[in-house]
Amino acid sequence: MSQELRSAINGSGLGMLIGFSFGMATLSTIGFQNMTVFEGTLLTSCAVFGGFLFGSLIGVTGAFRKERPAPVESVQRAVA
Repeated sequence: MSQELRSAINGSGLGMLIGFSFGMATLSTIGFQNMTVFEGTLLTSCAVFGGFLFGSLIGVTGAFRKERPAPVESVQRAVA
Protein backbone atom coordinates (compact mmCIF):
# COMPACT_ATOMS: atom_id res chain seq x y z
CA MET A 1 0.00 0.00 0.00
CA SER A 2 1.44 3.35 -0.98
CA GLN A 3 1.98 6.14 1.50
CA GLU A 4 -0.44 8.44 -0.35
CA LEU A 5 -3.22 5.86 -0.19
CA ARG A 6 -2.65 5.27 3.51
CA SER A 7 -2.74 9.03 4.17
CA ALA A 8 -5.94 9.38 2.13
CA ILE A 9 -7.60 6.58 4.11
CA ASN A 10 -6.59 8.14 7.43
CA GLY A 11 -7.85 11.55 6.31
CA SER A 12 -11.13 10.20 4.99
CA GLY A 13 -11.81 8.38 8.26
CA LEU A 14 -11.29 11.53 10.25
CA GLY A 15 -13.33 13.52 7.73
CA MET A 16 -16.24 11.09 8.03
CA LEU A 17 -16.21 11.48 11.79
CA ILE A 18 -16.21 15.28 11.51
CA GLY A 19 -18.92 15.17 8.84
CA PHE A 20 -21.14 12.95 10.99
CA SER A 21 -20.79 15.23 13.99
CA PHE A 22 -21.53 18.26 11.79
CA GLY A 23 -24.63 16.57 10.38
CA MET A 24 -25.90 15.67 13.85
CA ALA A 25 -25.24 19.20 15.09
CA THR A 26 -27.20 20.58 12.14
CA LEU A 27 -30.08 18.20 12.85
CA SER A 28 -30.18 19.14 16.51
CA THR A 29 -30.19 22.83 15.59
CA ILE A 30 -33.07 22.42 13.14
CA GLY A 31 -34.92 20.10 15.47
CA PHE A 32 -35.61 16.42 15.09
CA GLN A 33 -39.39 16.90 15.26
CA ASN A 34 -39.40 19.15 12.17
CA MET A 35 -37.89 16.51 9.87
CA THR A 36 -38.79 13.10 8.59
CA VAL A 37 -36.39 10.18 8.92
CA PHE A 38 -35.55 10.37 5.20
CA GLU A 39 -34.65 14.06 5.38
CA GLY A 40 -32.50 13.57 8.46
CA THR A 41 -30.71 10.59 6.92
CA LEU A 42 -30.14 12.49 3.69
CA LEU A 43 -28.72 15.52 5.48
CA THR A 44 -26.42 13.43 7.66
CA SER A 45 -25.21 11.23 4.80
CA CYS A 46 -24.43 14.30 2.67
CA ALA A 47 -22.41 15.74 5.55
CA VAL A 48 -20.54 12.43 5.97
CA PHE A 49 -19.83 12.22 2.23
CA GLY A 50 -18.53 15.79 2.17
CA GLY A 51 -16.31 15.07 5.15
CA PHE A 52 -15.04 11.91 3.44
CA LEU A 53 -14.08 13.80 0.26
CA PHE A 54 -12.50 16.70 2.10
CA GLY A 55 -10.58 14.41 4.46
CA SER A 56 -9.20 12.27 1.66
CA LEU A 57 -8.13 15.39 -0.24
CA ILE A 58 -6.37 16.81 2.80
CA GLY A 59 -4.86 13.42 3.61
CA VAL A 60 -3.39 12.83 0.17
CA THR A 61 -1.81 16.28 0.11
CA GLY A 62 0.19 15.43 3.19
CA ALA A 63 -1.56 16.71 6.28
CA PHE A 64 -1.72 13.21 7.80
CA ARG A 65 1.43 11.86 6.17
CA LYS A 66 4.10 10.39 8.40
CA GLU A 67 7.58 10.11 6.99
CA ARG A 68 9.09 6.68 7.38
CA PRO A 69 12.80 6.45 8.08
CA ALA A 70 14.92 5.10 5.27
CA PRO A 71 16.01 1.46 5.56
CA VAL A 72 19.50 0.96 6.94
CA GLU A 73 20.75 -0.73 3.74
CA SER A 74 19.90 2.24 1.52
CA VAL A 75 21.62 4.62 3.94
CA GLN A 76 24.75 2.46 3.94
CA ARG A 77 24.76 2.38 0.13
CA ALA A 78 24.43 6.15 -0.06
CA VAL A 79 27.38 6.64 2.30
CA ALA A 80 29.65 4.15 0.52
